[in-house]
Amino acid sequence: MNEDHCRRFLHQPVRRLTAVLWALCAITAVATPVYKITDEDGNIVFTDQSPTVDAESAEQLTIRPLNTAEPLATKPVEPTATPTAAIIPFETRIEQPADGSTIPMGPGNFNVTALVRPPLADSEHLQLEIDGAPYGLPQKQHRWSLSNIYRGEHRLRIQRLHSSGMQVDVSDTSTVFVLRPSVAR
Repeated sequence: MNEDHCRRFLHQPVRRLTAVLWALCAITAVATPVYKITDEDGNIVFTDQSPTVDAESAEQLTIRPLNTAEPLATKPVEPTATPTAAIIPFETRIEQPADGSTIPMGPGNFNVTALVRPPLADSEHLQLEIDGAPYGLPQKQHRWSLSNIYRGEHRLRIQRLHSSGMQVDVSDTSTVFVLRPSVAR
């Protein structure tokens, strides 16, 4: 016996039993009488119980046979290999000012702009650090306006943080030099 013949031979009793059960359900549904009863308040009740109170307000309904159709043949689904989880490379970097930039003579005001890929998730924020200390609160914007930054060399870094506080990604450190007038005493 080949495998296909065995499969058909084993499944025939199951198919016959299923067909018999469906036929019995259909006969039972058609054979059961249904009554529509209207009480003295005008409420309508449908029941399969024979009316015992007032035969004049009861109406026996005829139920049409159930619609039936043969099921469509389906092809067995072959398991497919599940792709491995794609590792999303994060990119967080300081675009402005460029590493090694000099902020010209003035009050020490300049902007820091970040490039972040992929875009921030709802649960993520950016935190700017100057010389290893957080500057302001974590934010969704990719731009910071810094003011009154002291004269000298400063190291900038941006952290991509999850709302739980876990670091998702971090930029390389970028160094800037701020020039400010000094007062001779």
